[in-house]
Amino acid sequence: MAARRREAKRRNWPANLYQNGAGYFYWRDPDKKEDHGLGRDQARAFAQARAGNMAVEQRRGNFSLAQRILAPEGKPLSDWATEYEKIYIETRGGTPATIQTVKSGIRAIRTAPFIGTHLRSIKTEEVAKFIEAATTDRGPQMAALIRKTLADMFREAETKGLIDQGTNPVTVTRVPSFEVQRSRLTLEQFWAVYAEAQKADPWVARSFELALLTAQRREDISTMLFSDVKDGFLFVEQKKTKVKLRIPLAVRLDVLGLSLDDVIRRCRDSFVSKSILHHSRHSGPVVPGAAIRDEALTRGFREARKASEIVWENGRTAPTFHELRSLAARLYAEQHSPEFAQAILGHKSASMTAMYRDVRGAEWVEVKLAG
Repeated sequence: MAARRREAKRRNWPANLYQNGAGYFYWRDPDKKEDHGLGRDQARAFAQARAGNMAVEQRRGNFSLAQRILAPEGKPLSDWATEYEKIYIETRGGTPATIQTVKSGIRAIRTAPFIGTHLRSIKTEEVAKFIEAATTDRGPQMAALIRKTLADMFREAETKGLIDQGTNPVTVTRVPSFEVQRSRLTLEQFWAVYAEAQKADPWVARSFELALLTAQRREDISTMLFSDVKDGFLFVEQKKTKVKLRIPLAVRLDVLGLSLDDVIRRCRDSFVSKSILHHSRHSGPVVPGAAIRDEALTRGFREARKASEIVWENGRTAPTFHELRSLAARLYAEQHSPEFAQAILGHKSASMTAMYRDVRGAEWVEVKLAG
């Protein structure tokens, strides 16, 4: 609907300024639809309304010449968000899924009331309020992503000299707490899903075995090559973290009754392929020997999981292929040690490995007698 035509006597009034029947001036925030009383002094009301309109434009990321001249050195968060996204994509080497997650966090940050504020002027209080509001409006998981992304944006800005060292306004804010809703995969459930995987294409069961023996992520498993096997080791450079691992082929999981060498030997068949996990049947455009893609690993696990007809915990989502990594962490910690599990997962901290070993109430913990 078109805006109401301004009366001639109010033609030169600042936008969003009004006067009621009693001669009282008030300014209406065009975004929040909130009214602010300004008294009966017209000159003062005009000045206040113009200042309010400038503040709105700054909040939206639009700066007047006067604001740019008076603003502190640096750049607004809106500009830095664009630069940060480019820096992240070009230098961090994240997987496509990780990059999409970061982009999602940046999009959410662009809705912050301080998006037009210069980096040096953003205060911890307003960051905390934005994260708190996101927890309510978007959910704790999204709020946690916003906080993580925003903290890294300011950390990167610190390295570029855009803010002073030790002035990251996100660091001291609270991390939104949330409970992960995905079910853990117990060993008993694994056997049920694995039994169904053995009825599918051979690579499906091999992917389960390889995931457990190596404890690696989906994108690392799908790209493993036979040429990565050298001198009694499987060499893995993790795509997400760039951690380089040499996993002994002799590593073994007793509960599975297999070693890594056993699994890799199983992957060798009559079809020539560079990839350890590869197709052995024609399927549409796919030919035997072609590498298995990430999405295929996800789909193969999902189909075997559904075929197992396991009833998962109430209120939790069914586990994904990634839960094989968590199960591997628990099995290796029990068979060897938490330190061994941390090493083979490629974690830099024991706390991260502990998160993978957390069963989320899915398993009974046995109290073992000493001796």
